Amino acid sequence: MTALPDLQKINVKFGIEAPPDADWDLLLNIFSRWRLEEGEEILDLADYSHVPEAPSIILVSKRWQLGVDFARGTGEKREGEWPGLFYGSRKGLEGELGARLSSVTASALEKFQRLAAEKEFPQGVKILCGELDIAFNDRLLFPNKDESDSIVRPAVEQLLCCLYGEGGFSLEREADPGRRLAYCARAGEEELDPASALEKLS
Repeated sequence: MTALPDLQKINVKFGIEAPPDADWDLLLNIFSRWRLEEGEEILDLADYSHVPEAPSIILVSKRWQLGVDFARGTGEKREGEWPGLFYGSRKGLEGELGARLSSVTASALEKFQRLAAEKEFPQGVKILCGELDIAFNDRLLFPNKDESDSIVRPAVEQLLCCLYGEGGFSLEREADPGRRLAYCARAGEEELDPASALEKLS
């Protein structure tokens, strides 16, 4: 792998803190309105809560996908479900990998901010921007191998330095080669909300 392929499929997932009785079906009401908006090229709204290791409720457009996810996420310390909001790009990314990562993360935070501001957003749910997963959702272009890691890790670390400061985070790569190339990042001390995280990326 000597040149950077045209990577378009990048997923970002931020953790959430939610009460046990959070009514996630309310997202279906929000997404049902969003799918009628012009300009976003919405294709589908689906509930995959019955499928293991899959997003629970997802809104899909031609350019991105958005939803709530209870899969375990990345990292050896993760056991069972790790709830979070995720955003995945599907097409339309341009520039170097660092710019693409920053663009996807900013788009994710913007969508999460808007979602949390909806009156029907489940009460008591808090978006935790001090912990996130970054996954490269194309195993043909970027298999989970050391060669791929050597290419993308500098861009991942650059993004995390913007969010948490140099040396202000831990970073763990997915160890299972059968899973996607992905990273778990945790801030050392700083806890961010979506607005503060967006400001750091601007």
